[in-house]
Amino acid sequence: MSSFDTQVLIAGGGPVGLTVALELARHGVRCILVNDQRETALHPKANAINARSMEHFRRHGISTKIRAAGLPADYPTDVTYVTRLTGFEMARLSMPTSSDAVDQAKAGSGPYDCAEPPHRCNQMYLEAILHEATVAHALIDVRFGHRLEAFGDVDGGVIATVRNLANDQVYDVCADYLVGADGGRSYVRRQLGVLYDGEGGVVRQMMGGAMLATYFRAPRDRTWLQIAPSWQYWIVSPDLRALLLSVDGGDQFVLLSRIPDGADVDTIDDVELISRAAGVPVEAEIILRQPWTAGHALLAQSFGRDRVWLAGDAAHLFTPTGGLGMNTGIDDGVNLAWKLAAAVNGWGGPNLIATYETDRRPIGERNLAFAKSFAESIGTFDVSAEVERGSAAGQTERQRLGAHLADHGWREFIIPGIVLGVRYEGSPIIWPDGTPPTSDDPYNYIPTARPGSRAPHVWLDDGSALCDHFGAGFTLLRLAMDPPVDDLLLAAHERGVPVIVFAPGSDVVRERYEADLALVGPDGHVVWRGNETPTDCGALIDRIRGA
Repeated sequence: MSSFDTQVLIAGGGPVGLTVALELARHGVRCILVNDQRETALHPKANAINARSMEHFRRHGISTKIRAAGLPADYPTDVTYVTRLTGFEMARLSMPTSSDAVDQAKAGSGPYDCAEPPHRCNQMYLEAILHEATVAHALIDVRFGHRLEAFGDVDGGVIATVRNLANDQVYDVCADYLVGADGGRSYVRRQLGVLYDGEGGVVRQMMGGAMLATYFRAPRDRTWLQIAPSWQYWIVSPDLRALLLSVDGGDQFVLLSRIPDGADVDTIDDVELISRAAGVPVEAEIILRQPWTAGHALLAQSFGRDRVWLAGDAAHLFTPTGGLGMNTGIDDGVNLAWKLAAAVNGWGGPNLIATYETDRRPIGERNLAFAKSFAESIGTFDVSAEVERGSAAGQTERQRLGAHLADHGWREFIIPGIVLGVRYEGSPIIWPDGTPPTSDDPYNYIPTARPGSRAPHVWLDDGSALCDHFGAGFTLLRLAMDPPVDDLLLAAHERGVPVIVFAPGSDVVRERYEADLALVGPDGHVVWRGNETPTDCGALIDRIRGA
């Protein structure tokens, strides 16, 4: 039986596993990625890439390509709540097109204070772009159609058994570390003996219990889609709760619907279901259909140990409200990858990798709670039969529901505090400065360079974003007139810790960071700030490298 050696083995080729691979390669680390599916996703899944994920993709030079996929640049990203697609519109959350969102970000007038605003791009498009980027990288060995079947600790590393599903050949992979990014049914998590805590499959009228995703093609015309263009159309009627998503802004859609209790999914007529959502017969071509289960708020009891770690759905399983599942996993992958790279490259301390769980598990718990609250809000109210009638009673019912749905809409979809306000309170690799934390407000993001927080965004005079100048290792921002930094750089050099210095020469950056110096970690979070370097720079460097 043949065997291969690598530094990190990644199980799972979805957005999280592919992101981990790109991040490891950025740090010069070799990896093999195995995925039991032969292709990237062929059907729509998650459909929102948040601002933080887009910032990560910007770092790899693929954010522009991602923006060219999914909804067209001039297509509205509105979220609309209707009785039927030919019925009454009860509420609408107006949101900018992709191009308008980029313009707002550059002008600083949008709700997301960042270099990359959110983008509405389905996961199947995102996976294809990430796959293309990983395959092109010399340090990444991508093996789709290969399944991880076993693993164990051997001599300070991991040895895994992998099967090539095309020829049924089995081989071993010897790696320093294994990352389980292999989804909610994660083989890696189960072999570790790690269980989920929380709620699974909570039944609601929508976004809870048995669900059906129907991917279809239909001519976009007013015979069945009379509501003005939107990214999401929520159908709220007495006999049907469903969500129609525009996949490409053209003739491709996916309908997410609640399967009635006791119903056999195989007996559901998808075209009839689409026609019920429309209120008229629809000539739809069914591309794919997939049953799935909503109502999850599950957090792994452990994110891993020693040489084996979990990320994404393997570590936390979401109901998709708020678009937090995939995006939380991508942020996991960035945090984990730089710490694994530090260990492989020899400068990470013995306590560094364990801080992955210290940092990310509270964020998983936080984001699960937000997603659950959105699911409760959209899935637990009743609808009167009057809602579809043109009577006074019908108008009253639509006004009642419209008020609730309008309030729900902005609370679910405009969440800069959740997305950009991630911070690692109490992380053992953060050097605190004694300043009080800002409130964790999901809707009001307050940029702060308080250690542990995401490094605040600033546009520079040359049109670049501050984050464009962050290095693969640590970045020391010199924000005043040449404060001495030689001692800090020497301490880092002695320990092999990569640090670059960047002086943006901007009073705006100095005002926002509220210090003459700030040290930004490989994941874009501030780890230290001050007006002068510490008396013991070696202690600072040892702290941030987990020693």
